[in-house]
Amino acid sequence: MRHLNPSINQTIGLLSLAVSMTTAPCLLPGSSFVTSTALAQNTISSQLQGRTDVEKRDIASRPPSNTTLSQGRTRHRLIRKPLRPQARAVAPSTASANTAEPLPSAAAPASETTTEDSASQSKSSSLATSGTPQGSLSIVPTASSSFTSSVAQQPSPGMASVSGNGFTAAASRGTTSSGGSSSPRTLRRLLSEMPGMTQLVSPPSLPPPTLVESIPPAIGASPTSLSFTATQGGSNPATQTLNISNTGGGTLTWSAGDNAAWLTLTPASGSGNGTVTLTATTGTLPVGTYSGAITLSATGAASTTIPVTFTVAAAPVPPAIGASPTSLSFTATQGGGNPASQTLNVSNTGGGTLTWNAADTAAWLTLGPGSGTGNGTVTVSAATGTLAVGTYNGVITLSATGTSTVSVPVTFAITAAPSLTVDQTSLSFTATQGGAGPANQTMNVTSNLSWTVSKTGSWLTVSPASGSNNGTTTVAIDVATATVGTNTGTVTVTGGGITRTVNVTLTLNAPLSSSATLTWTANSESDLAGYKIYRATGSGTYGAPLAVLPTTQTLYQATGLETGTTYFFVVTAYDSAGNESPYSNEVSKSIF
Repeated sequence: MRHLNPSINQTIGLLSLAVSMTTAPCLLPGSSFVTSTALAQNTISSQLQGRTDVEKRDIASRPPSNTTLSQGRTRHRLIRKPLRPQARAVAPSTASANTAEPLPSAAAPASETTTEDSASQSKSSSLATSGTPQGSLSIVPTASSSFTSSVAQQPSPGMASVSGNGFTAAASRGTTSSGGSSSPRTLRRLLSEMPGMTQLVSPPSLPPPTLVESIPPAIGASPTSLSFTATQGGSNPATQTLNISNTGGGTLTWSAGDNAAWLTLTPASGSGNGTVTLTATTGTLPVGTYSGAITLSATGAASTTIPVTFTVAAAPVPPAIGASPTSLSFTATQGGGNPASQTLNVSNTGGGTLTWNAADTAAWLTLGPGSGTGNGTVTVSAATGTLAVGTYNGVITLSATGTSTVSVPVTFAITAAPSLTVDQTSLSFTATQGGAGPANQTMNVTSNLSWTVSKTGSWLTVSPASGSNNGTTTVAIDVATATVGTNTGTVTVTGGGITRTVNVTLTLNAPLSSSATLTWTANSESDLAGYKIYRATGSGTYGAPLAVLPTTQTLYQATGLETGTTYFFVVTAYDSAGNESPYSNEVSKSIF
């Protein structure tokens, strides 16, 4: 026992280092006491202070006793009080375990403990021995974050456990098979034969444990608000997307709901990150701004509300076409020139911008320009061309995007070429001064239009002075206003730009020397106003009176009687009321 391995000093130092790493007491299964590793360290250290190497080896080989140690420390036996049947090994707290090779037989000193009072805390260390140790060493992870080293004394077979920094080392020992005394083994040899013990004696430095707190799920939503805009009675606005994410821990199982009848959500629920499609329906909503809300909820998470607004705007006033005048008409003569162009005014009687187009349905119509923006004018032209006589109809159509078309009717009347003829080109009359006027003459007018008659010469009269289409006019001579000799004049008929002229000649002869003298008996009536003389070249064919005489005259001389002519005469009396008596008896005279 005195001849220990020269490396015992190093072994004891390593043992001291291993024991000094203990940071918390460990309660062994089946024992009711707690040993302080600090006291175990102090027990070994106090025996070696100030000793030579030989003495240190001697102390290390001594069996334990209750003798008093240096610095007032006292050895004593551990008193164990089992609470329940002792366990053969310490079970690992996790699924993984590292098991070292079995320990070979070796002699061990009897268990001893050095107790030391401490002001801050109590630590204990125990070593359990029973005969010759023989067993196995296992290293298993534990849930504890502290490193604990303990050796528990227990009957053979027994076990010793060392736990530290999340691992537990347990060595079970039994009696030797020969029943002889056990021999000491150095720690160096133990470590060389059991590499796993190195981690127990010199454990690696590990960072302090991190406490992981369980984080509940949390709802994230983007965007945080949404808005839609539509026109009343128009189409629905484009759909929008709400992004949902888990901004916490765990698993987020969410649901989405809304409080607006005009809002639709798809889908209404999901798990983890996801999207919700929002659809706003215009329907029959009147003009105004509507507010709604989307509520996102999930188990274990606070709900989130996303406001939604829907603005329904009034439909804009569309443009409207205004046209003036509302109809057009043209007139032309067949084969003649084109009528004058006319203007159609186009205006916007609604809202917005009016972009219009003009078109027509007639080949004889021409429009310019054919389009425009806002207010404008269109020049309308009609071409006579080879159109026959008649009335033609066409339509001008004004159209624009977003408004109703406007139709403007157009009529084009083609009349026949004007026609005016007179059956006479000249007229001639003969009369004797003082005698009866010549007979009237008639002109026939043929025309397809209206006409008028005019004359030159005061001794001429025409009747009627106007007419339309076919008609007649009478030409008369007033010899009283004519002069003896040849008198000339004209009668002109005009219509449709056409003029027809008829030349008229009046030959007025001087009275002849032959004469006839008429006498009669005076009328005795008191209201007598005068007498009228009538002459004719045929019996009973009297015309206008030849002369009108006063009441005092009862004789009249007819002059200018032509030779070879027989003249017939009568006389009448007339009163102041204009009443005229019947003809007197007829008398005649032939001039030879």
